[in-house]
Amino acid sequence: MKILIITTEHGTDGGGLSLSCTRVADLLSANHEVEIVSSTDYPIEVAEGCILQNIDDSIRKEYKLKSDANHYNYVDVVIGFGGNYNGYYASLLAERMHKTYILCLRGTDVNLSKWSMESCMQLRKACNVARNIVCLSNEMINNVSSVVPEAKNKCIIIPNDIRVMNEDIKFPNLPRRIVLGCAATHLNEKKGVSNLLEMVASFKQISSIPIELQLVGQIDEDLLKQYQIKAYALDIDTNVIYRGYENRNCLIQTMKNWDFYVQGSVCEGQPNAIVEALQQGTAFISTPTGWVAESLVDKLPLLYFNSFNPMKMANRLMALITKNNLKSIYKRAANILNDTLNNIKVSEFWENVVSISNPTNSIYTDQILAVVLHDVAGDTHDSITTPTDVFERFVTFVYNQGFGLCSMKDYISMSKGDRRRYIVCTFDDGYKTLVANAAPILQKHGFSATVFVCTSLISKDNTWNSKDSKLRQHLDMGDLMTLKELGWEIASHGITHRNLLKLSDKDLVYELSQSHDIICKMVGYSSSYAYPYGAYNEFIKQCVKKYYRYAFAVSQGGTSLIADSLQIRRYSITEIYKMLVVES
Repeated sequence: MKILIITTEHGTDGGGLSLSCTRVADLLSANHEVEIVSSTDYPIEVAEGCILQNIDDSIRKEYKLKSDANHYNYVDVVIGFGGNYNGYYASLLAERMHKTYILCLRGTDVNLSKWSMESCMQLRKACNVARNIVCLSNEMINNVSSVVPEAKNKCIIIPNDIRVMNEDIKFPNLPRRIVLGCAATHLNEKKGVSNLLEMVASFKQISSIPIELQLVGQIDEDLLKQYQIKAYALDIDTNVIYRGYENRNCLIQTMKNWDFYVQGSVCEGQPNAIVEALQQGTAFISTPTGWVAESLVDKLPLLYFNSFNPMKMANRLMALITKNNLKSIYKRAANILNDTLNNIKVSEFWENVVSISNPTNSIYTDQILAVVLHDVAGDTHDSITTPTDVFERFVTFVYNQGFGLCSMKDYISMSKGDRRRYIVCTFDDGYKTLVANAAPILQKHGFSATVFVCTSLISKDNTWNSKDSKLRQHLDMGDLMTLKELGWEIASHGITHRNLLKLSDKDLVYELSQSHDIICKMVGYSSSYAYPYGAYNEFIKQCVKKYYRYAFAVSQGGTSLIADSLQIRRYSITEIYKMLVVES
């Protein structure tokens, strides 16, 4: 596949956008032809000055659009890496070339867009053209939704790949003094520097420990002057060091001399600097924003400021440095991030996205065959249970007929030709015995499945189901992660397994949106949903469409991904047997 990445910057010595663009390009280059093109490199000279304002700039942009459309028409997929004008231009280019468009948002380009009419317009256009919108965090998805509500069901989370974290965290200056550092290619106010200066002053009021704040990055002259004036007024001018811009190799060495990387951002995407600090064995303390925070703050809240108030921030820093087990706390943080996503997993996520988006493998052009099951256990049939040996015979039969079983996630990543020999295997409710009984049988043949879970029932029993005479346990988080590691898709069955037809509008939105967000936080994506009790109508389908791309029914619905993507019919094992016998 030929992929064109449109961006404003790339390279390992640039900022977060530049570095993450380069890493994504490297991941995709393993299996595809990838080219990176600037959205602002204008190839025509135009004289300035005219009664019509900015016409020279408009001429340059129009010429570039035509030139790029002619030159890159051979590509299959266009990725707009970064929002605002870049995402807008990339969407125009993809639209003109009739190519699949993926919008890749990185942080500020969406988190602050709501405060600019121009940014809102550019984001709306880019989102409307995009087939997928790749975000770094749930916070970003929420901000996309605030500007373009209908785009939420296109959003998925793919964090930047994380290289191995250093578990040996060092504090080179503590306890005799504390050295903090904050860094960005263009530092300015993105990292909350002004408020960090106030925090340093507040820390001096509550502690006799000498404190130093090192600022690394380009700072505009007017801002630098303000910082210097403020530091003097706060009597911390000797506590603040302005190091200026440092390339990445130099910054890495500088970080090793810090006790903490500190960040006071109002909003972030990942952020990369925290990850890089941990990779060098440097601790951090930050405001709770971005993907790293979403991964750690519930487990390790002490690593995050609980307020933007400078004195409260200073007190949180003081509470942190006086902890006896400081190294073990950060070792746990490094282990969590190491286990969460590495470059292999991120590469798999990206492969899935570009494969889904390949126009020659369109997910909207073929029929889909799906089977529905619930529990696999024991040797007795009931309305929920499929005996283990019955399931094993079914899987073996499917295999011997030359077919396969797979998750919906795997199915949509296949070519149209491959899909004809696969059945989407689904399990509703998420019972614990799937790990011991169903998973090994599927794994024997290299098959996968989708399990639809009710998020409030994770780790609970089935006493909610008065019609089931058998006591069953639902999957816990460990079980879900085990299935995920085996290639299963974790998908949504709502929050509480309530019949959507019987809910108020408010409760309906809650069931759909919260289950989507929780699943996204758990596994990084959520595109499939199964209607509890198979119950839905046209209104509910439209509500589901806001959050999910595919919705599974039971005995009603159809099998066309053009007409039935929100009412995919599923069949019983008996019905599948009959179909495969006819097919063979």
